[in-house]
Amino acid sequence: MLPIQRQKKIKDYLVKNGFASVDELGKVFNVSGMTIRRDLDELQRQGLIQRPYGGAMDTERAFFEMSFRAKAGQFAEEKERIGKACADLVQNGDTVFIDSGTTTYQVARFIKDKIITVVTNSLNIALELATSPTVDIQVTGGILRKGSLNVYGPQTEIFLNQIRANKVFIGVEGVDLDSGITVPDPINAQNKQSIIKISKLTYVVADHSKLGRNTASHIAPLEAVDLIISGKEADPEILKQLSKKVNVKLV
Repeated sequence: MLPIQRQKKIKDYLVKNGFASVDELGKVFNVSGMTIRRDLDELQRQGLIQRPYGGAMDTERAFFEMSFRAKAGQFAEEKERIGKACADLVQNGDTVFIDSGTTTYQVARFIKDKIITVVTNSLNIALELATSPTVDIQVTGGILRKGSLNVYGPQTEIFLNQIRANKVFIGVEGVDLDSGITVPDPINAQNKQSIIKISKLTYVVADHSKLGRNTASHIAPLEAVDLIISGKEADPEILKQLSKKVNVKLV
């Protein structure tokens, strides 16, 4: 296979999977790590991929604008483990804000037997909890993102300014030692800043591919987060760095 053909296939693989390590790509395409690194260097030079520590991911536009269903399929088993672990942090009587996202959706799946109030900006999460007889649900107002079925914008800000929660479970697209927690969209970042402000405890839920990643819009420094819950697949070197500033729990 010519390098240009392999590079196109690598790009397609990253569009489908979001993130892949150098070792993973080497096995998929049956070439050495050195060859993969040369391919990734060329793709990065063309602006087609990003190179977080230990691997590569598709550029933000292709990756972050994927539909909820497409993203839910990525690291599904890991996200389920994270959801179960988060459910253990919720007690009866809590008022909990669950942010939109495919990992936070798993949190909702495992708290349906709790006697709690859930506030959310996600239609998927609200519908998932609607069958629970013990969970009271409040949904923020806002502009609907049709692909991800979450709401955002000025109306969301107005709603958030009127409520308080014991705990928030917030989804992000990047967790970086220097940049803190981030997402690509500045309006979404502003909403998430307000979500953090309404709660006593802030839990960030993030699959391992988010750790070490830095996206365009800053939400908060790592010191503003009480706990990050991620998967055991996380890179040890990235964890070592993050643990200097924030508590991280792997499941």
